[in-house]
Amino acid sequence: MEIELIANKGAFEFQREYNLSKEPVRMDLLIIRKLRDVPVKSEIGYVFKKYNVVEYKSPDDGLTIDDYYKTVGYACLYKGLAC
Repeated sequence: MEIELIANKGAFEFQREYNLSKEPVRMDLLIIRKLRDVPVKSEIGYVFKKYNVVEYKSPDDGLTIDDYYKTVGYACLYKGLAC
């Protein structure tokens, strides 16, 4: 990329292997539904798919669009790296 953008090298900064967080990325809870043919008696468990990411919020916190994207990001990382 640096070679491709050499004509404008002063307009860009390149940071290799950029860490996105100080700590390892961890989701609060991953629930894996192992048996699809077993009926689920819980109302919330009824909507679970095979893989379910849960991010806990404090009662004082609100749900923001950033929280949504973070949880979707966890799901994407899990799918891309762990499965």
